Amino acid sequence: MTNPYLHATSLTKAYPGGRAVDDASFAVEEGRILALLGPSGCGKTTLLRLVAGLATADRGRISLAGEVLTGAGVHVPAERRRVGMVFQDWALFPHLTVIDNVGYGLGFGESASRRAREALDMVGLADLAGRYPQELSGGQAQRVAVARALAPRPRVLLLDEPFSNLDTEMRVALRAEVAALMSEVGMTAVFVTHDQEEAFVVGDEVAVMRDGRIIQQGTPTEVYEQPVSPWLAGFVGEANLVAAEANGDTATTVFGEIRLHRAARGSCRVAVRPEHLLIGNGDDGTVTGVEFYGHDTSYAVELASGPVLVRAMAAPRFRIGDRISLTYSGPAAMPFAPAETVPA
Repeated sequence: MTNPYLHATSLTKAYPGGRAVDDASFAVEEGRILALLGPSGCGKTTLLRLVAGLATADRGRISLAGEVLTGAGVHVPAERRRVGMVFQDWALFPHLTVIDNVGYGLGFGESASRRAREALDMVGLADLAGRYPQELSGGQAQRVAVARALAPRPRVLLLDEPFSNLDTEMRVALRAEVAALMSEVGMTAVFVTHDQEEAFVVGDEVAVMRDGRIIQQGTPTEVYEQPVSPWLAGFVGEANLVAAEANGDTATTVFGEIRLHRAARGSCRVAVRPEHLLIGNGDDGTVTGVEFYGHDTSYAVELASGPVLVRAMAAPRFRIGDRISLTYSGPAAMPFAPAETVPA
């Protein structure tokens, strides 16, 4: 990205217990959604608060549309940043109607009323303007919170795990709606989540955070197929870390020759996704577990070199105790040094 719309560089924020954000950097193009993905407690919400201006960075820089919001001797107050924020608990006022919640903070007059109605139209809730929050479903309340954040016409929208309070069915439906809405209005957004599937569905790009740092940013495909570490390979999906002998652009494994994303030499491990292994009759290993999910089947297989996981897009063909063969059929894999481990 040569000229990102939202750019954070080397952000650091420490509290008495340690650093919540540690030299974190990311960039977002105008009109794009960045999913900020990471486990609980890794610093995602603190990073979002730094962008919003609700917390002051100890070090680092944030710029938006060419304006420095945070930097050496600079801290633009939250109310002057034109940054909208949707919180986990939605924070709707129970004593105000939907339209008054959306218009809160816009001031008075016809212009403010019109902008509130326009925001409700955007999220498809214009007919619920006179209701109160307690009269809404969880999904409707979440859309009201999004409308309230959009009403002041922010330059960027920040969403802090906005669907965490919803049941699975509503969460799946609403995340698709919000992603479509953001795309339709051309909104630049940062979407915080700990759910890999949600990050991949919503984000045009994904930034993975761990222990206060951004360890990789890229498209969902890049992050999934080219993880920079064994930990990240396992965090964004299931991964078999298989012993290999690399010889430049290929590596020899128990599954045969596998192409590599980057050249390597000597002993290493490669990250092999379970769905890239084809299972058939043979004598390579033994099935030790079978789980059928409807859309696919997961097999636990014990090889002479150790256990691996396999996913097949079909109903179960093999049972526990069956002898099987495995072959690799997938894209180039990522090699890692043998000493690289996956911490608990």
